[in-house]
Amino acid sequence: MVQRRVNRWVGAFLLVVGVGALAVTFPPTLLLGVQMVLLTLAGALFVASGVTDRVRWSLLAGVGNIALGASLAVSGVSTLDDGGTADYAYAALVVLGGLTLAVIGVLYVIEHESFDPAA
Repeated sequence: MVQRRVNRWVGAFLLVVGVGALAVTFPPTLLLGVQMVLLTLAGALFVASGVTDRVRWSLLAGVGNIALGASLAVSGVSTLDDGGTADYAYAALVVLGGLTLAVIGVLYVIEHESFDPAA
């Protein structure tokens, strides 16, 4: 199944980025720490969705997408330090993208039959 292999590699990349960013910025600011923990959690869930058969893979990938979307939304909120007009527009777009990923994750969890060819 190609989707599970892709999830495994994307998850490994997200794990490396999340753990690496935490290590480089240790101790991170609060928002950066939350963002990197969510990114690392998303990576771990994506890897798990690609390697395990004990839990439905689309459930793990869906929760991973929710965590990735939340990480992106936290990233958008953390850009509002200066308060410029461009910062608000950028933050709104990034938060919208994060919420879109989270909704896709919810759909993976709820509508798993349409994503899982084995069902």
